[in-house]
Amino acid sequence: MFPSRIRLSKKTWDRLQHVQTKTRLTPNVIARISINLALRDTRLASINAAHPTQTHIINRDVLFGEHEKLYETLVHQFCTEQDLKPDNIEQVIQFLIDSGLHKLGHIQSLYEMKNLLDKTS
Repeated sequence: MFPSRIRLSKKTWDRLQHVQTKTRLTPNVIARISINLALRDTRLASINAAHPTQTHIINRDVLFGEHEKLYETLVHQFCTEQDLKPDNIEQVIQFLIDSGLHKLGHIQSLYEMKNLLDKTS
């Protein structure tokens, strides 16, 4: 079961806001795109069990919206494929957001975001 709240590090939240200023998309939409990019391209996961000292909390319903069950299924499938048995599914979600954000680091506009998503589909 998904946690009701997901803690994101300050660094992750700052990166979400940076992409937001470039694309005008909300952080939750950017996080969803990040998760999808990470699920599509990640070959080997290394989940960090450390808890960040400064965090931003985002509620599950805000992060995933009406697609919560879909994301839950995708994350569990990812864990199965990666042979992960995480104690805390929140860490997997954090990893996926961070991994996907890394792929979005060069995005400067909504148009570039669209082009990236077109290339990966």
